Amino acid sequence: MNRYKEWTAVILLILSVCFLLRLAFVRPELPVFGTQLWVVYFGSGEDSFLVPELRFGTPSVAARLQALERGPRLPNLNPVLPPGTKVISYQIEGNLIVVNFSRQLTENHPGGSASELITVYGLVNTLTEDPSLDYVQILVEGSRVTTIAGHVDVSQPLRRDESLIEAR
Repeated sequence: MNRYKEWTAVILLILSVCFLLRLAFVRPELPVFGTQLWVVYFGSGEDSFLVPELRFGTPSVAARLQALERGPRLPNLNPVLPPGTKVISYQIEGNLIVVNFSRQLTENHPGGSASELITVYGLVNTLTEDPSLDYVQILVEGSRVTTIAGHVDVSQPLRRDESLIEAR
C-alpha cells in the first residue's frame, strides 16, 4: 500500500511540473489586448442609410476590405458590395487609396440611386475610418469608371460623406 502512495505522489508531481512548465512556456490563446474595435459600414434594411457594424481586431486596410467583401454579420443589414464582387488589388498613395474591383461591382449592382450611394459611401466611409486615408478612388478591372450604376460619379477620388450614416 505504501508503494501505491509513492507512485501516486510521483505521478502527481510529474503532472504538476508539466502543468507549470506549460503555463510558463506556452501562451494560451487569449484575446490580444492590442487589438481594437473598428467600424465597417453596411446598408440599412431599406438601403436608405449606412449603419456602422463594429468589428474586433486589427483595423488594417486589408481587414476593412475583407469585411466589406464578406458582408455584414448582423441579419438586419445589407452588404454594400454586389454579389461576387472581389477586391483585385489596392494601392495607397499618401492619403489616397486606389481600390481595384472585379467587374461584378458594376455588372451585379442592383441599380437605383439610393443603392448606388450606399455602395459607394459604404466603401469610402469604411476605408476613411483609417485616419491616414482621406480619399478613395474606385477602379473596375484596372480602369476608372464614370459610375457604378448610373447615378454617382466615381471617376475622381471621393471623400468621406457622413450625411448617409444613420443617426442613433
